[in-house]
Amino acid sequence: MENQKSVYVKTDSYNLWWGIYGLCALTGWEDIYIYDNPDEENKLGSTCICTKNYFGHVIEELADDPNEREFMDHIRNYLHDDKIHYYYFYDKTTDEDFYQLPYENLPLNENGIKPRSFEMWHPNNGIDKDVIEECVKVFCSTFLNMEVSQVQLLEPVSVDEAIESYKEHLNTFNGTIVFSDELISDMMRKLSKSKDEVMRLLNISDKK
Repeated sequence: MENQKSVYVKTDSYNLWWGIYGLCALTGWEDIYIYDNPDEENKLGSTCICTKNYFGHVIEELADDPNEREFMDHIRNYLHDDKIHYYYFYDKTTDEDFYQLPYENLPLNENGIKPRSFEMWHPNNGIDKDVIEECVKVFCSTFLNMEVSQVQLLEPVSVDEAIESYKEHLNTFNGTIVFSDELISDMMRKLSKSKDEVMRLLNISDKK
């Protein structure tokens, strides 16, 4: 197995960072792109990470759909397990943009075709840095035959940028911005900061 000291991961959304910094619950899905250098010149692969807090909503929406029974069984097995599960998507040979992933150790469908893409369902109740790191290392080991010692996030969003984008989000959809005591306590824990420090980051005063 090939050894690689570091790989570099690009993420897709502010939601990830809002959850990491405690502004809201951890996101339940995130697309990631894995590179072998920080300049994003050689993409090693990509996947979508999903977690249990995402599938709690999915199972409610699809519970009565007879066409989704197989998918629902897969979800239920995953929800009762504590391991990473995979969900694969396959093209038809007649598809105009037919594609198969080049990775090793991929399951073939009944037509002998490798999947076009797949999701990694992690047993955590939300995505944080540790979940991303674990999924990336498992991805590289399982499909690229590569042992990775360090996972580095490209273009990480700073706490200040995350707060500003979250405020813009709240203002756009809710019209009001309210930070609860619970949210402030969660940020204190995740950022290892005092209440006063978190209040200053949020640019609010303690009126109590």
